[in-house]
Amino acid sequence: MQPVFFFCVLVASVALNFVGFLMSLFIAVVSFKTWTTKHSRSPSDRILFSLAVSRLLMLGLLLLNMGFIFSAADQDRSVSLSTFFLLSWMFLDTSGLWFVTLLNTLYCVKITNLQHAAFLLLKRHLAAKTSRLLLASVLTPTLTTLLFFMINWTSSISELGPKRNQSTFGFSRSAVVLVMSSFLSSFPQFILNVTSASLLINSLQRHIQKMRRNATGFWNPQTEATVGAMKLMIYFLILYVPYSFATILSYLPHSVGMGVATRAVCIIVSTVYSPGHSLLLILTHPRLKTKAKHVLSCSR
Repeated sequence: MQPVFFFCVLVASVALNFVGFLMSLFIAVVSFKTWTTKHSRSPSDRILFSLAVSRLLMLGLLLLNMGFIFSAADQDRSVSLSTFFLLSWMFLDTSGLWFVTLLNTLYCVKITNLQHAAFLLLKRHLAAKTSRLLLASVLTPTLTTLLFFMINWTSSISELGPKRNQSTFGFSRSAVVLVMSSFLSSFPQFILNVTSASLLINSLQRHIQKMRRNATGFWNPQTEATVGAMKLMIYFLILYVPYSFATILSYLPHSVGMGVATRAVCIIVSTVYSPGHSLLLILTHPRLKTKAKHVLSCSR
């Protein structure tokens, strides 16, 4: 019964990844066409395009890996190829999360009305530093992925030496390497994302309440845009917080004793995040939403 259940979870994961792949492809194509048409891109458009490309590559890699798993070729796959898949996935996933963090921070400083000196300084200079921050969003995952590879490689060499307490030593090393690498890469993102989303939601709530008290044309395009941004942040937190915990739990080795049901939940939760967030971006971004409606109307 358990193998059948886990197989169904893998099939559902493949379906969600494929949907997320298509939505990331859509966002990348629309962003690229907009760039070639206008010959200029706003900071948010550059971040959005980078995010779409990183997710496109990551989900394509996951679908390719799933193809190996479901085929007989997985039995003949070398350790080097498996390591390549793991390291590439870690790099692309972490890069995508940093792009999301940068996008959320940009939305926060543009919309949030906070008079703190440090926040005002960030508001003046963040957009101008977008290119450098995008580069940092690529270099940081590179360093954490290399750190993971070096620690894992060192531990594998040490295990080839004289036999120690193999059950204790092997478990502690593998668990520490996986969990600490995930923690180092995700904890700063988690703090920034939750903080920026909370500040933005609080600021938008106060802004809407102020407009209601003034009773001056409550619903207008600007208000609609701010409400859309607030919904994006709320739904993002609903997707992102469980995803962060599920990802760390999925790194734990089988010797920890997590059941099949727990691992299945972690797989589904971590898989839903990428297509779910891409859908939120499409629904709340005016240009993407217009293009999506056009595509759907042409397909009918």
